[in-house]
Amino acid sequence: MPTRKNKTRKIRKEDKTLIGFDNIPKTMKTIWAIDQFGKRKVVDIEKYIIRSHIDSMGLATDYNPKSEKYKIASTEIKRRLLLQLKEAPSSRRLYRKKTRKRYSKKNIDKEIDRMSIKKAQKLYFELLKNDKPSKSYKK
Repeated sequence: MPTRKNKTRKIRKEDKTLIGFDNIPKTMKTIWAIDQFGKRKVVDIEKYIIRSHIDSMGLATDYNPKSEKYKIASTEIKRRLLLQLKEAPSSRRLYRKKTRKRYSKKNIDKEIDRMSIKKAQKLYFELLKNDKPSKSYKK
């Protein structure tokens, strides 16, 4: 009786990229999509809508405080406030005037996290309104 060799099948790994926006899982992993320009991050549709709401001067307090949207919006406002303070010196001076706290790289994250969302969004929109970026002159 001839002996048989065990044939093993190769298991193909599924590609973790998506084509399109349907069925985006709500995991903590970053998902990448492939299009004609290359790879890009895929953002959940709810996050995208909330970001566009904030871009059009919408408030995080517009949402129900017990909902997931409220949490996403409040973290987005605080993230943007932190970025604004890191990038613009004029915003740092205004932050110091409004909060009477010094800006320091070490503890600014904790200060913003402890800040109430109403105060954070008011401060963020005021910083945006009064931001004076440095001008570049062409000679």
